[in-house]
Amino acid sequence: MSHSSWGSASGDEPKSQARQLADRLGEIRPDLINAYRQALVRQCNPLGVNQEAWITCREQAEQIIADCLGVLREEREPLLDVGVYLKARRLGGARISQGIGPIHSVRAASVLFQIVMDQLGRVATEFPGSERHLMKALLALQSSIIRRLEQGAIGHDLFLLDVVRDAAQQGRNSMAREIHDRIGSAASVALRQLELYELTQNGDVRTDVRLAALKQAIQETQYITRDLVSELRTRLDTTRSLQVALSSFVTAMALDKPVVEIAVDDPDDRLPPRIADDLYLMLRECLRNAFAHASASRIDIALAFDHDLVRASVRDDGVGFDPERRTGHGLASLVERSRLLGATLTITSALGEGTTVELCVPVGKEDHGGAE
Repeated sequence: MSHSSWGSASGDEPKSQARQLADRLGEIRPDLINAYRQALVRQCNPLGVNQEAWITCREQAEQIIADCLGVLREEREPLLDVGVYLKARRLGGARISQGIGPIHSVRAASVLFQIVMDQLGRVATEFPGSERHLMKALLALQSSIIRRLEQGAIGHDLFLLDVVRDAAQQGRNSMAREIHDRIGSAASVALRQLELYELTQNGDVRTDVRLAALKQAIQETQYITRDLVSELRTRLDTTRSLQVALSSFVTAMALDKPVVEIAVDDPDDRLPPRIADDLYLMLRECLRNAFAHASASRIDIALAFDHDLVRASVRDDGVGFDPERRTGHGLASLVERSRLLGATLTITSALGEGTTVELCVPVGKEDHGGAE
């Protein structure tokens, strides 16, 4: 009969021997930690030299040794504590702010492994026949160290990604200010001058087709400028919150009307990033169309999961339109994006009855990144 490599051996003696080995390792744990720091200081590793960094480094080392003790005392595979590894991930980002590169974490991990391995070997000689328990402890040591290094690397990458995003957003904000202050202000001045001209002329000027076209062109320039500014200022970070991204877009538009209500039901953050990005762009397009054409007093956006489907809708109480002429309302991009997503797009509207756009997007296992 086969046994798992982490299974208990028969009889009480092997278990007792494993616990004795664990107790002996526990007794020398403070010495291991002291030796660990001394080795880091000799190598001028900032994780040992920097007192603030050493506090968290020591905590990680204590937990790694505790994993080894747990294997010896309980004859089980180390439990994966999500909280512990998330903390290791956060430390990966914190190290950058401390000016400590990931190479120092790798070197520190190598030092800790060598120190604990050597001491485990010496302790094992006190208990003849404990080779099997020694191997389990070493495997636990290796696994615990590697998992923390992995999480630290992820935290390091996420921190750098945020830095890049923030730098890019600062550039976009600067560009948005330039567009708003230069083009937007110039268009506003031009429109005011035109309106003043109309007031100083006879009533016939209002029937001048060329002036009407000029006024419309200036107003369109204002709308496009506002749209560009909102696009630049809205940080597309839908992996964190689709609702926040949509709300930021609405806020950036700075419109008194309509009132926009957004309800995104995704408490478990199940929306895959690829789908979140496309959904954001599609829902934003719906908002743009409603702002430009609907003359609505209220717009409601709703998104929720339904098994393996994401259902989204945008409803307004505006003037409505003839769906057969949808391309005239800037909805062609919605049709194209929904086709690429394999989504179902339904547009319901009638003159004087508002408009409803409904999206039904399939979410496959490959989108979640999961596996059987």
